[in-house]
Amino acid sequence: MSEPRLEIPPNLRRALDYKKFQGKTKLLILTTQYFFDESWKRAAEYLGWEVATVPSAMVGGLTKDQMRQLFLTLTEFRPDFLLTSNFAGMDVLGIFGRFFEDVRIPYVSWFTDTPRMILYERVVHCSHYTVAATWERAYEPHLRKLGFSHVFFMPHATDPFLFRGEFTPTPTRNVSFVGTSMIDQAREAWDVLSESPQLYREVEKAFLQDRVSRSIFPDGIEMVINPQILQKEEPRQRRHAELCLIYEGTRRLREKLVRALAPFNIEVRGDRFWLQIYSNVDGDVSYFGDLAEYYRTTAVNVNITSIQMSRAVNQRVFDCPAAGGFLLTDDQRDLYDFFDVGKEVIVYKDFEELAEKTQYYLKHPEERAQVVRAAQQRILKEHTHAHRLKSLETFLKDIYA
Repeated sequence: MSEPRLEIPPNLRRALDYKKFQGKTKLLILTTQYFFDESWKRAAEYLGWEVATVPSAMVGGLTKDQMRQLFLTLTEFRPDFLLTSNFAGMDVLGIFGRFFEDVRIPYVSWFTDTPRMILYERVVHCSHYTVAATWERAYEPHLRKLGFSHVFFMPHATDPFLFRGEFTPTPTRNVSFVGTSMIDQAREAWDVLSESPQLYREVEKAFLQDRVSRSIFPDGIEMVINPQILQKEEPRQRRHAELCLIYEGTRRLREKLVRALAPFNIEVRGDRFWLQIYSNVDGDVSYFGDLAEYYRTTAVNVNITSIQMSRAVNQRVFDCPAAGGFLLTDDQRDLYDFFDVGKEVIVYKDFEELAEKTQYYLKHPEERAQVVRAAQQRILKEHTHAHRLKSLETFLKDIYA
C-alpha cells in the first residue's frame, strides 16, 4: 500500500522550487502557544533574519484556515526552514512530512520533552528534509532508530528580553522552588495503569526496589519492566506505564526536595496539590510576567531536574541567573559543558548536601552575588536563544545550502 501524499499542483510546485539559504535567513515558526514561540521570533529578529509565523496545533489536527494560511505563507514568504516544538504540526499519518519532503523545505522539530512519548506508536515520516533537534543528548540514538538521519543537539537557553536584571542584596524571601507538584499528572497515569493490574504491580515494584533512575528513560522502560509483560499490553497501556514512571519519579524527587528544605521554610509556588504534602505554598508564577523578578528577589532558588532527563539541564539553569537570581541545582552532566561549575553555577549531589549548601549560601550573600554575575556573563556570551538559532543555522546550511 502506497504512503498517502498531498497532490501538489504544478503552480504550487513552481512557487516552492527555490534555493535555500542563499541570502538573509528566512525562518517560518509554526506557533503552538508554547512559551518558546515568541523567544524564537525575538532571537531571529535580533540576528537580522526575516521571520514569519503560522498557527499550528500541539495536539490534534490543523483547521482548514490554518492549512490555508500555511500554504499561503509558504508560497509568499518562501522560508529557508520551518521550526516548531515537539513535532507539532505533523499529522498522525505523516502526510505533512511527505509534503515538506516533496517541496524540499527543511522541517525542524525541537524536542524539549521525551521523544519516546511524543512519537509513541506514531507514523513518523523521516526524510532528508526532517531534522530532530533535542535538548537531551541521551535521546539521540532513539531518534536515529526512528529514522531521523539529521539529529541536532540544541540545549535550553534563555531569552534576555524576559530574563535580565541585577543581583538583589536584600531579597524578599530566603528559599523557594517554582514548579508543579506532579501529583495530579502521576495520579492520572496511575489511574489509567490500574486497568492493567499486572503492569501496575510491575511499576509499583520498580519504585519499591528503587530501580527508577534517570539512566533508564533514553533506552526505554524495558530496563525496569519485564519485556514479556509489556508485550502483552496494548500500546496505550505501555505508554502510560512509561508516563507513570516519569511523572511519579519526578513527583517523588520534588517532594524529597521540599521536605529536605522544610526546616528553612521553603516557599513553593505551583499548583494547589502541593498543599497535600506541605503548607508554605502559593499559586503559580507567570513565566512571562513575574518569574524573573521572583527569581531575583529570592536568596536561594532551588532546582531539581525532571527524571526523564539523563544528563541535560532544564530552562531554570539559564533563566534564573540571567534574571539576577542565585540558583542551587542538582548535579547534571551537561552543566560541566555549559558552565564553570563552582564559580558560575553551584550544584548539590544529594538532598543532605542541598540542605548544607542552602544554609551556607544564605549566610554568604557576597558569594551568591559573585556566582550570579559570573553566570550572567557566560549566559549572555553563549546561552541565549539567539546563540541556539545561530548554531542551528550553521548545521542546516551545511546540509541544505
